[in-house]
Amino acid sequence: MGSAAAAPGRPVPCGLRRVLLPLTVLALMVSEVLLPPDRRAWAGGPPAAELVPAVVAAYPEVGTLAVAVARLHVPATGLSVRAAEARTARTTAAAAGNAAADRPFPTASMVKLFVAEDVLRRVRAGSVALRPDDPALLRDMIRSSDDPAASALWVRYGGGAMVTDVARRYGLAGTAPPVRPGRWGETTTTARDLARFLALLPVVAHPDDAAAILGWMRTATSTAADGFDQRFGVFATAPPLTAVKQGWMCCVGGNRHLHSVGVLGRRVVVLLSEVPRATGYEEARGALDAAAGAVPPPGGP
Repeated sequence: MGSAAAAPGRPVPCGLRRVLLPLTVLALMVSEVLLPPDRRAWAGGPPAAELVPAVVAAYPEVGTLAVAVARLHVPATGLSVRAAEARTARTTAAAAGNAAADRPFPTASMVKLFVAEDVLRRVRAGSVALRPDDPALLRDMIRSSDDPAASALWVRYGGGAMVTDVARRYGLAGTAPPVRPGRWGETTTTARDLARFLALLPVVAHPDDAAAILGWMRTATSTAADGFDQRFGVFATAPPLTAVKQGWMCCVGGNRHLHSVGVLGRRVVVLLSEVPRATGYEEARGALDAAAGAVPPPGGP
């Protein structure tokens, strides 16, 4: 399993970015922060205020779907470190969503993104040194969702402390390590937090580390290390070389969880889903495919 698994569009009025959508299946986070308020629209696609309801409407009523859409940040050029930090502090405050945006889900393999970022940061800081097999473990953990690789890195580099560190540095208020320390797939996070993490990755992590993680995501394997077909959700519908990470797990609280995140151009898309255990993976996959199919490709109309 996947855990222990461009033409600018129309501007989005500020009021719309703060509206609470009365949909029980929706957790929405929008962070369009790279452009001035009068130009915050999706390049090559509809504004988030139009995109998210379309994604939700496309999802069959088989379970609970959390959708998060964010604008990928890019490193600022020509700014001092202090000015860049001040800019990041201003821009990351822009977010909107309903109460479900903070609903916790078990991460399944989404936690592997946190592990990779934290290990790479500590290596660059000189606080830890990679073992000879670690580079391959990091790569395989992301590309093919390799669980033994994740378990080895989890034990070697501090387990839940890595989750806590990432949550602190990225401001992930709804993310926490697992209650049972060895069950890394039971780390909890929210749609808001995953979208925030991926959107901020290029400006919080070292550029080379962010490039490595996104590169592994762009070369995700069709089949996971455990034989699970990873081509669902964003991976099933997005163009080739889209940066993706997939996760699946059964059963926490009597539910299956199937998650898919992707970076399509400058758009971050997060789909988290929960279905009853009686609902098979095939039905859950089809529902997530339908939701992801409502997301236009980069540069689309």
